[in-house]
Amino acid sequence: MKAMIIDDDAEFINQLKTYLNQTFQDIQMDTYISFCNDIYTKEYDCVFLDVMLKEGESFEYGMNISKLYPHTIIVYISSVDHFVYESYQQNTFFFIRKSHFNEDYQNFVKKYQKMHLRIQEEISFIIKGVHIHIKQQDIIYVESLRNQIIIHTPIQTYTSYQTLKQTYQELNHHNFYKFNNHIIINLDYVVSIQKQHIELIKQICIPFTRGSKKTFMQRYMHYRSQRIWNG
Repeated sequence: MKAMIIDDDAEFINQLKTYLNQTFQDIQMDTYISFCNDIYTKEYDCVFLDVMLKEGESFEYGMNISKLYPHTIIVYISSVDHFVYESYQQNTFFFIRKSHFNEDYQNFVKKYQKMHLRIQEEISFIIKGVHIHIKQQDIIYVESLRNQIIIHTPIQTYTSYQTLKQTYQELNHHNFYKFNNHIIINLDYVVSIQKQHIELIKQICIPFTRGSKKTFMQRYMHYRSQRIWNG
């Protein structure tokens, strides 16, 4: 694991580093006691971020990190428990309360390990006559076009001759949502929900059609309820 800790409490940083070293083999850690541009220059598996830094701008920094590195999970840390509710507004992975550190840390580890198993899941497509295995985690969305599907990932797109229905059956429904008969969305990549559209990473916009927003919001809120700090 590559981890970054941003917290102005040096004693807590040392405590968290000790726990992480005991839990994860070959972990690499960078630590900062304040915000600086360096935090955006490297991709991490996990970022531990104190919500009280710089007059409460931590959530904005967390959002910026998520936009730059969608696979990085954000774990907010605070001695003020009520900030957990503000973290719900983002695709936050976990919230560690300093007042309940031992309990919350152990629950974070359990959730991280469970997530790590899920992100190894792959799906197979026949592309130009060759079986290609793609990690489900890498799929932003899938769209159908006539008798083809187009698989969009952060790096490239793939085209395969199969139905959207078949594709959806093979995907993990924990985070994939069939938006309509033409599009499947990976909810992990939702950046924001606007009045007229869903914004995914890479400034991808999926417009709402009549009646689709209410159904989507119900599904998305269920997904978010399973992603909150103690989920």
